[in-house]
Amino acid sequence: SIEGAILSSVVPPVNSTILNAVEKVTGNRPLLVGSGMKTGMNIIMDNPKTVGSDQIVDAVAASHEHPLPLVVIDMGTATTLCTVDKRGNYIGGKTAQLPYISLEVPSHVIGKNTIDCMRSGIIYGNVDMIDGILDRMEKELGEPPTIIATGGLAKFITPLCRHKILVDDALLLKGLLILYRKNTEVH
Repeated sequence: SIEGAILSSVVPPVNSTILNAVEKVTGNRPLLVGSGMKTGMNIIMDNPKTVGSDQIVDAVAASHEHPLPLVVIDMGTATTLCTVDKRGNYIGGKTAQLPYISLEVPSHVIGKNTIDCMRSGIIYGNVDMIDGILDRMEKELGEPPTIIATGGLAKFITPLCRHKILVDDALLLKGLLILYRKNTEVH
């Protein structure tokens, strides 16, 4: 039997349809990750409501399992980096859109054909972008953060980075469970 449900969505126009469908199938109205939900995390951003719910869910899960400060890299449709400071505050992030291409690590950075050039640019460009941004984040934090990566591209990119990056493919699901429990507890 299904006790409840929770939805994290970065496409607001489909939220109502998905919430209604899940309620119809399960008999339970899902929680929706968003502003007003208890996260246990202070979101220190110019406009906290504009932070993607997936980034908040990842940050909650990572903070629950790893030492602070930390950076979460989510390599899905877009590559996002978000930062939690040593006090557990969500303090910011960075996004870089990635186009779709079959990913194989090229044997050379300098490609000899269009496909290898594209792969090299995507793979090594993102490796160096991530390493460079992590260097700058570490400098701003004043200490090395724990770095956790998730998302479909993490397994291709993180082994090539010079930073120690932990890969957790279940990070988003762990965060959703934590938020569900935090927001359905009887007080």
